[in-house]
Amino acid sequence: MALSFDAWKPGAVQPTTVAVPVHVIEAVELAQLKATLKGHEEGVRQVAWAPDGKTLATLSSAKGEVKLWDVAERKERATLRSDLGDSYSLAFTPDGKTLVVGHHKPDAKTGPTGGIALWDVATGQRKGLLQQTPPRGVTRLALASDGKTIAAVESWREDAKGDYKGCVTLWDVASGKARASLTGETAGALAFSPDGNVLAWSLNIIKDNRLVGAEVRRRDLMTGQDLPALPNPPGKGSLNSLAFSPDGRALAGADYAGNITLWDTAAAKVRTTLKQEDRRLIMSLAFAPDGKTLAVAVGDRPSRDREPGLIVLWDAATGRAPVGHDGDG
Repeated sequence: MALSFDAWKPGAVQPTTVAVPVHVIEAVELAQLKATLKGHEEGVRQVAWAPDGKTLATLSSAKGEVKLWDVAERKERATLRSDLGDSYSLAFTPDGKTLVVGHHKPDAKTGPTGGIALWDVATGQRKGLLQQTPPRGVTRLALASDGKTIAAVESWREDAKGDYKGCVTLWDVASGKARASLTGETAGALAFSPDGNVLAWSLNIIKDNRLVGAEVRRRDLMTGQDLPALPNPPGKGSLNSLAFSPDGRALAGADYAGNITLWDTAAAKVRTTLKQEDRRLIMSLAFAPDGKTLAVAVGDRPSRDREPGLIVLWDAATGRAPVGHDGDG
């Protein structure tokens, strides 16, 4: 519809009222970039907030470099460097005083070495080291909600000609000693239940030397008994991320091919499956505090490189994806 005052001539056009439909668009506040923290020379693999929200830890896998940032001042507080090898996982203790970092140093002759470094957040100094004898590489770790137990995926080689081995080790933080070893196979993703009583970890299913799928194993740490395994029917690839809902009734798992599975933990059955479009790589998962929304960090599509990153927010109850937030990659 076009309006023109030139077309209005006295006496030629009679005043009238015309109903014109108007579409009102709801105004919604979108997430905005608040700051960019620059300092790592290599890509950032993982970030973690301190419980009080004042400090952010960022991890660059190369050479195990970790930086601590003052969030309010947007300034770097400290750089934590280690000779233990590359890093792939970190976590704050519940009191925010200690940062736990896993290290893995590959060696073609002797096998992987490394350990778990405990850093004093206030001083930026290392105050402890959890390490097997001889040392083993640590590729993943998870910290129980009470901060007393660390679960670590460890790998090593018995000797120069021996096969590579792997297990999940439970470490007692206070004593610095390994409490138990849960499996003789190399695990992928790890997650503690919110109450810290159950540990879940993913394992690949190998038949005739071929990867045919993956499943989730669980153990009740209070009784020491294994719980029923959780099947992963949507995909045949490795599970790289696990996350419990805040009430512990659901567990979410994702693979590298864009498949997300939600399990009912009590029934040990699949509740629903979600598929990321174009089989885009899924990097990590996290439930909102109320458990209603599942946030999914999405990366490149197959055969693509350096695509803009995407954060998809799924409705955990309906399986719908209401909001997607584009990033810079």
